[in-house]
Amino acid sequence: MKILICDDSGLARKSLARTITLYTDHPILFAEHGAEALEIIKAESIDILFLDLTMPVMDGFEVLAHLPITDHPLKTIVVSGDVQQQAIDRCYSLGAYGFIKKPFEKSKFESLIEKLGLIEKQDKTNDHQDDDLSPTIKFKEICNVALGAGAAVVSDFIGEFITLPIPNVGPLESSELDMMITDALDRETSIAVAQRFVGSGLHGEAIVCMEGTDIALIGEKLGFSREHSTFNEIVLNIGNLLVASFLTSLSKQLNVDVVLRQPTTLTPDMYKVEDSKPHAQVFTIEFTYRTEHLNFECEVLFLLDDKSRQAIYDIMETF
Repeated sequence: MKILICDDSGLARKSLARTITLYTDHPILFAEHGAEALEIIKAESIDILFLDLTMPVMDGFEVLAHLPITDHPLKTIVVSGDVQQQAIDRCYSLGAYGFIKKPFEKSKFESLIEKLGLIEKQDKTNDHQDDDLSPTIKFKEICNVALGAGAAVVSDFIGEFITLPIPNVGPLESSELDMMITDALDRETSIAVAQRFVGSGLHGEAIVCMEGTDIALIGEKLGFSREHSTFNEIVLNIGNLLVASFLTSLSKQLNVDVVLRQPTTLTPDMYKVEDSKPHAQVFTIEFTYRTEHLNFECEVLFLLDDKSRQAIYDIMETF
């Protein structure tokens, strides 16, 4: 029996492989995106595929749509942070055998692999560590999970499937960041919201830049009617939902408490990267939410100060 793990995250691949080897010694192969996984499936007799959804080149939904590509029987287990109910239902409709959410619960994972017939070891111990992975790589995977959990909350509120991106995580030059935000704020079709957050060593600001003709419709789905709410109130509440849904999951994984300040609308003359110096860097988390059927797009950017970055890296040393 051969097992294939397809995930763009090095941490996720190693973590899942380490867990699988607690139960079985079957050979494990790896792919970093869907296209690579399909090539391996063509060349090897893969019996079980553990598949991520959000990946570059070819995502998990596309892989499921391409399967089967050989006569060899293959069972696909989706392992993803995208826990929108519509995403889970779509996976099963495309032929997935099972779905495990990240981070997975050991009891549920063990139940599934027992069903797959993979439990062969009695001594389920493994001392392998992921010390070769950088704090940024580890934190990016945590952001991936927070992104999926946050999208599920938003999706439940508005009743729409949200296409998940791969988040950009890491330091940016202050000058590059300044240009990026200024460009977003200068668009006539967009409106921006800023919201500060503090607590447990994390301090920063979230900037939400949204555009599309269905902003007011999303507000209605959240319970804010056009008759009784101003457009500004709708925008502030959408921004707050997008920020809070992500930060709630992120803080839970990091085991820290974070408090959100009141959101405010943001204009170009109000914004400037504070204390920017030549070649200075700001630690950022950036992603874009897109609804599948509504005319709505939202760029979300989290700015963290240097103390927060160090606090995150210190936490990553324990993972």
